[in-house]
Amino acid sequence: MILRKIDYHEFEGEPNYWALKRFELGKINLFAAKNATGKTRSLRTIDTLSHLVLDRCFKNQVDYSIEFTDGSDIYSYLLKINEKIITERLIINNTAMIERDDTGRGKIFAVREDKKIEFQLPDDTLVVSRRDKIQYPYLEKIHKWADSVRYYSFGSSMNQEYGKAIEDKNVILDGNSNNPVEVFVVGQLEFEDKFKETVLLLMNSIGYDLTDIDVQRWQYLSKHIRSEDYTLFVSEKDRGAFVVQNDMSQGMFRALSIIIHLSYHVMMKTPTTILVDDIGEGLDFDRSTRLINLLIEIAEKNDNIQLIMSTNDRFVMNAVPLEYWQVIQRKGGECQVFNYQNSKEKFDEFEYTGLNNFDFLRTDFLNSKWEPV
Repeated sequence: MILRKIDYHEFEGEPNYWALKRFELGKINLFAAKNATGKTRSLRTIDTLSHLVLDRCFKNQVDYSIEFTDGSDIYSYLLKINEKIITERLIINNTAMIERDDTGRGKIFAVREDKKIEFQLPDDTLVVSRRDKIQYPYLEKIHKWADSVRYYSFGSSMNQEYGKAIEDKNVILDGNSNNPVEVFVVGQLEFEDKFKETVLLLMNSIGYDLTDIDVQRWQYLSKHIRSEDYTLFVSEKDRGAFVVQNDMSQGMFRALSIIIHLSYHVMMKTPTTILVDDIGEGLDFDRSTRLINLLIEIAEKNDNIQLIMSTNDRFVMNAVPLEYWQVIQRKGGECQVFNYQNSKEKFDEFEYTGLNNFDFLRTDFLNSKWEPV
């Protein structure tokens, strides 16, 4: 399942009103814009939707209009919250499957019964959060999408300071975890040495000359790591020494985290949506470019991968083809997104200028008048 269209509003009519006007996403996307335009907030809007679906958060004021595609099927989802859930509606291929009003009452199509049944839920509980593979199997695809969304902020530590107690009998290891230690262990359990070899190959391909990657219990590395925790470590070819997770450069750890997660989903053939804010932050130009090209290549080759990145870095912009760009322009609290789908003429026109991709943003080409010499 792929997120194709999004229209979002919050706090409408208030000073802190913010909106992401309706636009279309592709399998590969790069949000490009100047600072304080809405790149991070746009990615967070998508991430928040996944948490709402999984019943992991509740926001007091949001208005989503979403479209997913699953092969030839189109899922249209509408959610409006204002202190309580005002409206929730799911339409699949023009057939209403869920309809709910501000009283919490509504109807949902039950597959086993082959009819719509009435319900009434608390005013802070989403209908789409329900799980029943027999009666509501169509909701499982939305849950799988939400559970697969991974948000990486390249400007943060990405939890580099945390390990994982993988030997705890009370802990169920999950390949969908945000913790790269846990995902690496699950990947090895599922695919044995092939998983490690894949991660090593991809890390080497972006410029990290590593001979080994594994997990091991390391004590007293930081105040966040307990004695029972395991962390990642790598062995660098030119040193012949272990580099534990806390001693890795931020750039190396960020790249390793994303590659572990992507490798797992590619090998499991399970869907995943990767959100990467400030892609390339902390990496040198060569490794940043290689990582971006690798992520794009993986997304292009695998139908189950959707890649959504953001940047305001000129080198990153020059490394990503314009066909994948989502250019954000903000006026007040409203963000308008321009891309090949809604501004093809301007994007095609830019190709005749001979300028770098970064100049498309720098010159405000979308709003300029250009004539060939």
